[in-house]
Amino acid sequence: MFSKLDKVTEILKEVSEQTIVPRFRNLSEGDVSYKKGGETVTIADTEAEALLEKRLIDLFPGSRVIGEEKAASTPNILEKIDERELTWVIDPIDGTNNFARGRDIFKTMLALLYQGETVAGWILSPVDKSMLEARKGDGAFLDGKQLDITETIKALDQSVGTLHGSKDQDPVIRKSLDKNRFRLNTVNTLRCAGADYERLATSKTQFAFFTRLMPWDHLPGELIHREAGGYGACLDRTDYSFRAYNKQGLLLAPNEDLWDEIHQRLFNS
Repeated sequence: MFSKLDKVTEILKEVSEQTIVPRFRNLSEGDVSYKKGGETVTIADTEAEALLEKRLIDLFPGSRVIGEEKAASTPNILEKIDERELTWVIDPIDGTNNFARGRDIFKTMLALLYQGETVAGWILSPVDKSMLEARKGDGAFLDGKQLDITETIKALDQSVGTLHGSKDQDPVIRKSLDKNRFRLNTVNTLRCAGADYERLATSKTQFAFFTRLMPWDHLPGELIHREAGGYGACLDRTDYSFRAYNKQGLLLAPNEDLWDEIHQRLFNS
């Protein structure tokens, strides 16, 4: 059955070419709107998600699709995921604000859940067509080249990373980040989780901490990072999964020792 996953890369690129790339830097006033909570959504988001859903169900009849835009209009959709079902999780445009403003830092993200686990993930850059992908147990790849974080592990004081806050983050976590961020070498986020996961998987950054843990933002990247040799866990030290969206935070590092050291500097001072 999973041999058909080889076709997913082609599907992602075709859908991107049909629905996303033509709209980039070509949005009309009526093509941009706002979801509850103020998040930006464009016509490209909704069209890409709808076409991806159709193509993926055609590829795997009987599978289920959960997309970020569908979730915005369907309360409690994540609570209804049946682990017995083959489930696709889509973020049609991750970094929609960048996309809407004409910045080319945005991604299309896709993960496949099987028996409750993330078994495959893809992060496509629609503009230059580069593709990050991983399958559980088979390694992570960028345009066919295998990635290995372990080749470039540095001591923490020589490492750089990102700290991603959110407006609804736990106030205790916010206080710790504000107090202790100076203890790490940080760079600005790219305002696109997929792009920041690409930096992690290619060793351009060494760590990241996220407080908003929706599955479409993290399932593909967390798997790719892990398959590239990295280590990640929620702040309570449990593994990240599609059910972790209510957790306080997700921390990613090159290995467990550095994860522990980052956690200590940020939260146990």
